[in-house]
Amino acid sequence: MKNQYLTKFVFVLFVLAFGISCYYYGKTKDLKQQLEAQKIEQQNLMNAKSVDGQELTQIDAMIIDGDDYSGALKAYQEKFGEDEAMEGTELELRISLTKKLLQLKARPEKDSAQLAQMELLDSLKTLADVSPKEIQQFDSLSFVLEKAKARIARMQRQLRQKSSGQYLTFSNSKGSQMHYVGEVKNGKANGFGVAILNTGSRYIGEWKDNERHGEGSFYWHDGQYYVGAYKNDKRSGKGTYHWPNGEKFVGLWKDDERTGEGAFFGKKGDVVASGVWEHDELVVTNKP
Repeated sequence: MKNQYLTKFVFVLFVLAFGISCYYYGKTKDLKQQLEAQKIEQQNLMNAKSVDGQELTQIDAMIIDGDDYSGALKAYQEKFGEDEAMEGTELELRISLTKKLLQLKARPEKDSAQLAQMELLDSLKTLADVSPKEIQQFDSLSFVLEKAKARIARMQRQLRQKSSGQYLTFSNSKGSQMHYVGEVKNGKANGFGVAILNTGSRYIGEWKDNERHGEGSFYWHDGQYYVGAYKNDKRSGKGTYHWPNGEKFVGLWKDDERTGEGAFFGKKGDVVASGVWEHDELVVTNKP
């Protein structure tokens, strides 16, 4: 008799254990399926960002390479209409800046401007691939799933909010108003960015505290342009200054003046004068 009760008791325990195991197995399997879905969603988000970045770069090229502001504005607006997820961010920023470029182009001999550079989103860490062997893994998978959801939410916010750069307006040391798109730190232009002046000129390059600082290129509305080093918002270091007629100066600069070794080239590329310069004047001429 006792053996029968014992057998029944053991059988009941076995059924309960089996039921609990099945429950956790089912839950764990469901969590794994959700994890796989999260992985797919992450990949889709990354692909969406890549496609959007390529499309926007192609539209940007209409401005940078061809001065087609009207065509670029139309393309941005069409893209804005089909991609509501990016509403209020980089597309609006590009549309706003393109409109400013159109206003500047209404003045004679105004150049085009590059709008912005894409900064990269943080990459997602690889999700753990856990097999449903033990009940304890249920809690582990739950934690991984919640972490994955948080990362996807963060990525979605970045995709909606994080554009190629932030937009600022400020005045330079000469009093010209600048419309800036690029990297920002402490509320100022720091890092790489593009600025369009109200004079129609533009600067593309490195910044420090709202000043041109590092390598960059400055284009005047009359066709002159400089490519080289800047320091404290002035041409300083090695750089090349080009004139519309083909002439150029290659050499050292300090405080916006030719200072140090340098050479002046004519329209055909021949050296017209070379030597040591001081305050924009050739003071020591190199012998032929």
